[in-house]
Amino acid sequence: MADPLHLRIGRAALHNKRLKLASVVLALVSWYVIHSIISHERLVRDVPVNIRTDEGWAVLDAGVKTVNILFRGSQEDLRALELVPVRVEVDVRKMSGGPQQLRLTAAQVPVAGAARIVFIDPPSVEFVLDQQGEKEVAVQADFQGNAVEDAEVTQVRYEPATITLHGPRRRLAEIDRVHTTPIDLEGRSRPFRKTHVALVLKTDTWLAAGTVSNVTVDVTIAERLSTRTFQDLPVNTLLPAGTAGAARLQPALINLTLRGRAELLAGVKREELRAWVDGAVLATNTAASVPVRVFAPAGLEVAAIEPASVQARAKP
Repeated sequence: MADPLHLRIGRAALHNKRLKLASVVLALVSWYVIHSIISHERLVRDVPVNIRTDEGWAVLDAGVKTVNILFRGSQEDLRALELVPVRVEVDVRKMSGGPQQLRLTAAQVPVAGAARIVFIDPPSVEFVLDQQGEKEVAVQADFQGNAVEDAEVTQVRYEPATITLHGPRRRLAEIDRVHTTPIDLEGRSRPFRKTHVALVLKTDTWLAAGTVSNVTVDVTIAERLSTRTFQDLPVNTLLPAGTAGAARLQPALINLTLRGRAELLAGVKREELRAWVDGAVLATNTAASVPVRVFAPAGLEVAAIEPASVQARAKP
């Protein structure tokens, strides 16, 4: 009768004990040797993340531009990483627009050799996928410094006055003008022209095909003008010669604002100013709304008359 199974296993375990022990030791040594060869690690920092889109689409607000990747392998495997720049390739073609979040995996890291990826930090990337479009926007100069004390910029002309931007539609919706690089005004007192002034573009936008990359800016600088207001000036009525009677005005007083050089305004005397209305209309009407007129002193201009018209009524 054959011995029970457990007895046979026991005898087999005791048979050639030294040989079996040597085999176990050799297996452990081999494992440690192999592990020491393949367990080298290397941390590659600032690995660029490239997001591939369909034509006509763009990536906005990507929260991750670069990642850190820990590789493990033999020294030869890790040296092979130096042959080709390490990068992360994320393919989002055929995806719909809007906010996206994707987990980064080893399959998205094309590397040379047999090095294994232990981890990617951060492990995921968030972004917005948006269609591209074009938009025409105005050009606006960005000035720095100030003209001389008594001068100011009165007009700015651009050539061209508008340019066409290309980029994600959501980004274009936020833009209504494009600024130039700074133009120095410090100490200027006369008009001047600046050619080949570069434009400053916002992130994720660029100039459309055929659009110039710089503009010409014509800046008009003139003497700074001041204003002065004269309140409660009486309004006179000019009636045609031979017209009988007079006119009653409502209101009979107006406020007059003059504009011009400060030294000219300072020399104006209140009694020199004359405000009047043309009473000829009262020859055929007993009442009418008529505009107020003022003769401005030489070198000055009328900036405002309040009110601009008054009610005139003929007095018997």
